[in-house]
Amino acid sequence: MDLVDITIKKDGKWYYDTAEMFRRNILNILARNIERMEDGNYCIKIGQEVSPITVEDVPFLATGYLEEDDGKVKLVFHDLQEMPLDHEIKLYLKGDVPYISFRWEADTRLSRGVYWKLSELFDFRGEEIYIVPR
Repeated sequence: MDLVDITIKKDGKWYYDTAEMFRRNILNILARNIERMEDGNYCIKIGQEVSPITVEDVPFLATGYLEEDDGKVKLVFHDLQEMPLDHEIKLYLKGDVPYISFRWEADTRLSRGVYWKLSELFDFRGEEIYIVPR
C-alpha cells in the first residue's frame, strides 16, 4: 500500500485514493504513527518508512464521549484512539468549528455531539474557553 494516496478528509474519514478506509483497527495503527513534519504537513512513519499523507483539516476527530464507572471521562476518536479527560484542555474555535489539542495544538476536531456533551464542562475565562473535568 502506498501511503501517499491516503487522505484524511475534513469530516475525519480516511480514504485510500477514492475508497473510504473503514477498518478501524487499521486506522488505529496508522493514526498512532502520524507525525507532523517541520513544514506543518503530516506523514505516517512506521519503522524507517516515512510516507506523506494529505490532511484536509486536522488528523484527529473526536466522535465519542465515554463516562466510566468511576466518573472519569475519555474521548474516543474516529480512529479508535482514546484521550482521557484528566486535565483541563483549551478549546479552540475556528469559525464555528471546535478543536482541542491531542498531540499538537488544535489537532483534533470535535464532533457536534461531543462538543455539546463537553459544554457541561466549559469554564469561560475572558475570551478563552477551557474544558475542566470534574
